[in-house]
Amino acid sequence: MGLDMYLLAENKQTGESRLLYSWRKANQIRRWFVSHFDQDADAQVRISLNEDTIEALIAEIEIVLQKPELAPQLMPTSDGFFFGSTDYDTYYFDELKDTLQYLNNDSEYDPDNEQLIYTEWW
Repeated sequence: MGLDMYLLAENKQTGESRLLYSWRKANQIRRWFVSHFDQDADAQVRISLNEDTIEALIAEIEIVLQKPELAPQLMPTSDGFFFGSTDYDTYYFDELKDTLQYLNNDSEYDPDNEQLIYTEWW
């Protein structure tokens, strides 16, 4: 068991969703979503996103990757029984790099017909 997180594209007409991206125990990403959407940190969340949200996430990841000393302030880790490490180590920064790569280059969704959703399970 562990923190599994998903970025989905949900069809606005049918409600059917498809997986765009997933994370495993990337608790810094989870905490970013929870804090930016004022969610209960102890509950599993489902959040509708828009392009402005994704752009804000990209901007903060870029800052942290350029200035790693800002990680605890801008993208702090989050502890939890299934959430993995809270260290600011290679895994932490690799998750940010992978997320940035995906969001900048590989994201394929149709904003006219689909809604971006962040959701999770543990």
